[in-house]
Amino acid sequence: MNQKIAIPTCEGKLWQHFGKAPQVTFVTIENGKVKDSVVMQAPEHEHGAMPKFIAAQGATDVLCGGLGQGAVNMLQQLGIKIHGGAPAIAIEEVLTQYLNGTIVYGDSSCHHHCHHHEE
Repeated sequence: MNQKIAIPTCEGKLWQHFGKAPQVTFVTIENGKVKDSVVMQAPEHEHGAMPKFIAAQGATDVLCGGLGQGAVNMLQQLGIKIHGGAPAIAIEEVLTQYLNGTIVYGDSSCHHHCHHHEE
């Protein structure tokens, strides 16, 4: 199965707050292996911008730390599978763990800095 995974990032690491990530790394997976990856500047932080941006790039999945319910709802409506609660580690490491099925997911709900989101 082929996937295009969107990972909110900063300086080569998974960024914990989905909607405020400065960059998004898009990784294409073919036959269980990384085919290629590209880092893009994330859109300005505004309601719904990140899910729409990710969908426009053709992502099938999101691998992230925390995200609010509004983002969850929008990603689900766009048909994008969410893998939330991933650790804030180097992209290569989190991808290796994801592909090997050894990633340990924590809480993916956004409890901080999200009081301004409409949920």
